[in-house]
Amino acid sequence: MEESAAIREKEAAASAAESAECSTNVAAINKAVTALAKGMTGFLQTRAARIVRSVVDANKDMDDDSRRTLIAFLSASDSSHYAPQSSQITGILKELGDEMFYN
Repeated sequence: MEESAAIREKEAAASAAESAECSTNVAAINKAVTALAKGMTGFLQTRAARIVRSVVDANKDMDDDSRRTLIAFLSASDSSHYAPQSSQITGILKELGDEMFYN
């Protein structure tokens, strides 16, 4: 009985940690979308950009074109090179955030 309780506690702790990580990731994606909508001044140097990059790297369900587009954007040292694509990037990020939020 004690062993079962310990297993449930361990699973609950793992679930809580995963939920907290997911919330952090969704918040970072939302910050990215907001920054892009405002002209993305300095966004690439933020913690949120680093979190978004790690989410994109870890997401195995994302199609290759979207992944390449986001990685190229997040890897750029000067975000002005991707200004024409900002609506595409914003759309990809919104979709990614929605998928994470609802799953």
